[in-house]
Amino acid sequence: MANPVSFGLPGLLVANFLLFFILGLLGLMSVDPVTGMPVGVGYWIGILVLTAVMIWPTICIYGKRFHDRDKSAWWVLISLVPIVGFIWILVECGLLQGTEGPNRFGPDPVAEG
Repeated sequence: MANPVSFGLPGLLVANFLLFFILGLLGLMSVDPVTGMPVGVGYWIGILVLTAVMIWPTICIYGKRFHDRDKSAWWVLISLVPIVGFIWILVECGLLQGTEGPNRFGPDPVAEG
């Protein structure tokens, strides 16, 4: 039986993008259109809300991607290392292909089609 709460990796990517886009637009509303400077505390609250809301979907996406690469989701913690973590996540989750066929975390999501 399929997990009714899981949207799969494509669903998480779309949700993450839409959430980032919508909250980014809301953040732009707290900028003075004439000077381009942040308008008080609202700007920082918006940034805090954006960060808090985006952390969980981002961790889920990276975890699923690491599982696709047959690695533990604990590798997400490497993103906490400045510069090196960003480059590692970019290469590992964005550029390299997943393992072909099933691995210890389940079947190949691409092969399921």
